[in-house]
Amino acid sequence: MEKQLTRNVKKIADLLEKSSYPVVLTGAGVSTESGVPDFRSPGSGLWTVLDPDLFTIQGFKANPEALYKAGAPFFRQLEQAEPNQTHTVLAELEKRGLIKAVITQNVDGLHQKGGSRRVLEIHGTLSRAICMHCDRQVPIEDVVADVEEGLLPPRCAECGEPLKPEVIFFGEALSPDYQEALEEARKADLIMVIGSSMQVSPANQIPALCDNLVIINRTQTFYDRSARVVINDSTARVMSLLLEELNQRK
Repeated sequence: MEKQLTRNVKKIADLLEKSSYPVVLTGAGVSTESGVPDFRSPGSGLWTVLDPDLFTIQGFKANPEALYKAGAPFFRQLEQAEPNQTHTVLAELEKRGLIKAVITQNVDGLHQKGGSRRVLEIHGTLSRAICMHCDRQVPIEDVVADVEEGLLPPRCAECGEPLKPEVIFFGEALSPDYQEALEEARKADLIMVIGSSMQVSPANQIPALCDNLVIINRTQTFYDRSARVVINDSTARVMSLLLEELNQRK
């Protein structure tokens, strides 16, 4: 198994070095290694403890207080989460020009904390909230502080309307980053899918735009059969090995 892993890591390094426009697509499996729960895992996913109906745009507009009561502990957990080796290695690869962009399904902001500069957040971000009336943006830590002081729902200091986490709720149009992500995927001659089972639409359509795929995920994905390299292992471990391999080639 270790020999096969080493061979596959070398293959990924080869593909990265030969590619002119590599792009990365990440999912929840990247952030679970930072202690951030995913949404759908049985027994541990967020939908086992939070009602998905709270994250519909209709539900939020009808009762924003309910979302903040239920979600504030998760928002605080995200605020305190730290990047892991996958995040920091991707930032280093970007510095070296070995990847052009990170497209992420995640809303935790850990790619930016880890040093990545070109990040397309197709599901929005929980790093801030926005006023749906006047578009004022507020850091999520300020919003959580208001909630913990009993201000439910937290309101815009300018117009008094409820603040909404700047994630894409069910029933909302996707982030403008999604269209940019599609453009990046069309330009890409290599897409690395990291930490995503590719079960969520329309993000799972992005890899279909490139013929050259690498999959790094703990479980199998729909795209495994068409990928050049597939590794089912910890993303942080694989990315650390990849950086070691690239460093040896300097």
